[in-house]
Amino acid sequence: MSDWVRVHFKGQQVWAEADASGQPKEQPGGKVTIVYKLGGKAYTTFRNKLAIMEGYGVEKGPDAAPNPRSRGGKGKKGKKDSEIYGGGPADLTDRDAYHLWSDGACSGNPGPAGAGTVLLDGDHRTEWSTWLGSGTNNIAELVGILQGLEALPRPVERTVVVHTDSQYGIGVLARGWKAKANGELIAEIKDALEGLPRVVWHWVRGHEGVALNERCDTLARQAISRRDSTVERFG
Repeated sequence: MSDWVRVHFKGQQVWAEADASGQPKEQPGGKVTIVYKLGGKAYTTFRNKLAIMEGYGVEKGPDAAPNPRSRGGKGKKGKKDSEIYGGGPADLTDRDAYHLWSDGACSGNPGPAGAGTVLLDGDHRTEWSTWLGSGTNNIAELVGILQGLEALPRPVERTVVVHTDSQYGIGVLARGWKAKANGELIAEIKDALEGLPRVVWHWVRGHEGVALNERCDTLARQAISRRDSTVERFG
């Protein structure tokens, strides 16, 4: 049996493994074990992604069940940390390319939604924190990609590398998945992709400490908390 405390994580109630003081128990590296139900499969996330729910104490519950799909698990094949479509590892550090990082957040799904984007052009950097009103997580993820693509100076003559933790976004935009919803938004993004000489899609595992992925997540959540949109340019 383990000690658990109820916390909010990405708009949902989950349980975090608790330490002797009743706080989420941090492992080496700053991660915390969470479960979506007591006795359920173990997942991990960073402590700063969790907010303790008021009015609940520490609860005794079964140890988290091993998750064979997690890294280091005993499944046939652990999940990859990243995958590249349309390019290779050298593209991920190519300073001559545009690097578009994006993420979306939603509290409730559907619920209050925000999109975060960072566009890197050499030493120049632009950040968007965009309030979307009520929406879904998938809409927020797509808007994060779209606003970066629309900001590219035309004509685009260099490679564009899109970094995102949205498998849905890469699926409907680069892997031929059939979209059951958000058709108009997806069509807008495909229009924005028209004329680009080369696009590389880089899926990264979310909430794993990848700096610019975490920054986009922060920008998306700031938009939700502030109910406002901002654009900042650096360099």
